[in-house]
Amino acid sequence: MPSAEAAVELLARRSVDLILIDCIMPDMDGYDFVRWLRRDAPAPTRYVPVIMILGHASQAKVHQGRDCGASFIVAKPLSPSMLLKRIIWLGGEDRDFVESEHYIGPDRRVRNYGPPPGTDGRRESDLTGELGAAVEDNLDQETIDMLMKPMKVSL
Repeated sequence: MPSAEAAVELLARRSVDLILIDCIMPDMDGYDFVRWLRRDAPAPTRYVPVIMILGHASQAKVHQGRDCGASFIVAKPLSPSMLLKRIIWLGGEDRDFVESEHYIGPDRRVRNYGPPPGTDGRRESDLTGELGAAVEDNLDQETIDMLMKPMKVSL
């Protein structure tokens, strides 16, 4: 598609199973397109998985893509094998779709899903979905208040 506006027109005429969109596009950028898709497109179109492609994957741009409702954010240059892995993962996932006042899109807690940590496609530092048992007592309110209290630090 030459623009996000052309994609909006296409989605009014037919359904799709997956959307790949660049964050930088003429007229309407990819972020605005995904916001439109998640908030204003009719069901079931609004639930279509979206892979957003970034030319420069700064942390702010990744967060902006996540916050507008993209299913995945990938950075250029992208390899066919990496893109295929993301598509396969999206096809088999069971991520909840969240609709709240400030966010509409797939559950952003993606780090708790997917392949086990350390396998291809995940970082060793990613969290698992298992919480396990508590290893120490909860903090009491006085300790929490002390941690939250601003304090001067002397060097």
